Amino acid sequence: MSTPALAQRPRSTQNNTLPDLMTMPPPRLLIAALLFCATDRLIASPRSDLSSISQETRDAAAKILRGSYSPPPRARWEPIVDAIKIGDSKDKILEQLRPFSPTPEMCTASGGSYCDCYRLDDLWLVRCCYRVSDDTLFKHELVEFLRWVWVAPPPHFSGVWVTYFPNGQRSHEIHYQDGQYSGEVTTFRFDGSKCVVQRYGPEGVDGEDTGFFPSGGVKYRGNWKAGKQVGTWTWYNEDGSIRSTREPAKQ
Repeated sequence: MSTPALAQRPRSTQNNTLPDLMTMPPPRLLIAALLFCATDRLIASPRSDLSSISQETRDAAAKILRGSYSPPPRARWEPIVDAIKIGDSKDKILEQLRPFSPTPEMCTASGGSYCDCYRLDDLWLVRCCYRVSDDTLFKHELVEFLRWVWVAPPPHFSGVWVTYFPNGQRSHEIHYQDGQYSGEVTTFRFDGSKCVVQRYGPEGVDGEDTGFFPSGGVKYRGNWKAGKQVGTWTWYNEDGSIRSTREPAKQ
């Protein structure tokens, strides 16, 4: 993902240099530009500030959103999804959804079928499953899945980089060294619970890798060495009992 460019500060002019009147905008254009900038500042919101390159700005916006976030209502999309019928073609469904500018996410396939997800807003997806033979729908549903707001750090960034969900909860907390993952990398669910904690070294994932249930219990645990899985990996039930173990394939 491309890194947003940082704004360059203009060089100051010398005190004895007069402004070039031929390059100055007419008064009406200057006023319009000032009004545009003022309006742009007025319509800034905590949600849009989550996309800021400034960690301080994102942190402040997330704090506000944790106390003020109102999720988009399911009822808004139910009539749209109800209008989709079993047997509809994929082309017809995409045409029905087109006015809402859906974005595709999380495609899966199995045997003679595949499922596409279309993002409707920050919270809601519609999941449509089609037959491979004729691209006709055999199952669909409205899915609640809050997307995260990813912002790439500047080049050669060192430190802790935190990004958020639109409800103000953390989505990622990543330690960087000179633009590379270095140390602990943590991902979170949109309810605030920890999802996965990994550790990175100069050669990639290196060290313990732990996944968690939403309740906080350990879901799995294993180890990496220089980007390769090593040792015994263990999966747990939510009560803490072992569900299965696995040794990585030898390479």
